[in-house]
Amino acid sequence: MSFSGKPTTFVEQIIENDGFWPNFSVAEFQKGYRLPAEYLGEMLAADLTMAMIEVNTDLAAVKTKLLAADVSNLEAAAGVSTPAEWAYAHKAILYKRAVYARAKASLLTQFATVTRRESAENTAKELPERSETFLAFSQDAVRLLQGRGRISVALL
Repeated sequence: MSFSGKPTTFVEQIIENDGFWPNFSVAEFQKGYRLPAEYLGEMLAADLTMAMIEVNTDLAAVKTKLLAADVSNLEAAAGVSTPAEWAYAHKAILYKRAVYARAKASLLTQFATVTRRESAENTAKELPERSETFLAFSQDAVRLLQGRGRISVALL
């Protein structure tokens, strides 16, 4: 249930990915990232799809390296038998976090336009900080998948 008292209806929709990276469940996204009931299913699916496309673009080089290592589907390679499979499972979890957090960051910036109540004004005031937090979560996951730490330095 949302803060508004409106019950959340879970959207049973799968967002198909490119065959390499995992697909996404809108319902899993709603449950895992506690999205308000006010969001329409179409809006959730659209922002989730856009986040997936953006993260896929950011991770194109990672995908190329994994394909060269004979990994044609990350989820299929992820198992529990060997350390290599654990690493693939870890990558799949990080990938989903990158996409889900980026999608939530996008949705948070839109919440003030979804609800027309007085609380929307207060929500809008707090929005940039919360949106930036989830975008940072997404970027942290992308950087880990790229083999980089949270911070990069370069000698100029």
